[in-house]
Amino acid sequence: MKNWIPYRLGDFLERKHDSVSVDSFTKYKRITIKTKGQGIELRDEVEGVDIGTKNQFMANQNQFLLSKIDAMNGAFGIVPEECDKGIITGNFWTYDINEKIIDREYLRLLCIKQEFTKFSLEASEGTTNRRYLRENKFLNLPISLPLIPEQQRIVSKIESVKQQLEQIEKLRAGQTKDIKNLLFSKYTDLIEVAEWLPMKEVAPIIRREVKLNDEALYPELGIRCFGKGTFHKPALTGLEVATKKIFQIKQGDLVFSNVFAWEGGIAVAKEEDNDRYGSHRFISCVAHKEKALEEFLCFHFLSPKGLEDINACSPGGAGRNKTLGLDKLMKIKIPVPDFTSQKEFVELLHKVNAIKNQHTEIEKELNQLMPALLDKAFKGEL
Repeated sequence: MKNWIPYRLGDFLERKHDSVSVDSFTKYKRITIKTKGQGIELRDEVEGVDIGTKNQFMANQNQFLLSKIDAMNGAFGIVPEECDKGIITGNFWTYDINEKIIDREYLRLLCIKQEFTKFSLEASEGTTNRRYLRENKFLNLPISLPLIPEQQRIVSKIESVKQQLEQIEKLRAGQTKDIKNLLFSKYTDLIEVAEWLPMKEVAPIIRREVKLNDEALYPELGIRCFGKGTFHKPALTGLEVATKKIFQIKQGDLVFSNVFAWEGGIAVAKEEDNDRYGSHRFISCVAHKEKALEEFLCFHFLSPKGLEDINACSPGGAGRNKTLGLDKLMKIKIPVPDFTSQKEFVELLHKVNAIKNQHTEIEKELNQLMPALLDKAFKGEL
């Protein structure tokens, strides 16, 4: 790295010990440090009488602060304004920053990249369960830094990219909201003119009980809550299933988790879910052809009205005590618009889901961009 100057951490970090004797009748800010380089935030503000350890230390705005216990897990950062004059125990170390050597915002980027995680690991001694950060060793660790103007140029470049990423996220969030509103508006229009029929007349329960073979494999299906779809569980042998009853699930089944349907544990089995299995707690309903589409029905049951009806059919407290009654499920009245309108709605739903998937992929790429940019910056390649 051309023109970068070698330093020790101690060349720009000066340890401070601003001790505080906690007064019972004074209010104090307390600070917490997040791990993984996520920074420092205000924990709470409490009266001194509620603070057990009376001998504490003060952290000031713009100081570098680390947890000597969790620095190896990325617990360090720059003290923000809202944490100024906050108190900390002796397990936290504060340092003034020599900004003639390192720009504060450049140091903040080092924290985000978790460079101090590496320093802390290198400066720690002891066994796996009892590793301690040694301050002298920590402050003597070497680091190369560009001159202040170059540090500021790097900070400016990254800040510019960060602002662009935030703008992209804002636009993406707005687009997501708009398409959700469009979809729900279309759904609302459809159910206003739809006939409402009992579930048993539209999509009755279909049970495909399996006769177990001890040596055969039975791949299980799971359902996420909050309408987040299905997932695959490992296969069990017939011997592992033992005396439990399991049922086969087919592509296109509208599947309810009878213990978590009230929390949105409802999904349509996809092509890759075909011929998987679920316990008696997974209820498969099959829509009558040319009367209803399972994806439209699933959307309805995940709507506020649908979940309200599911909750009414799921008496009890919460979790496994709040079980969907199957007879009650079959009596729920659901909207059944004309079939052509349902098809158009499902086509729109597919387009919306495609946009959501695209957004997810873009988000993954954007999440990888900043770490890659920081890596280039601290290699002198930016």
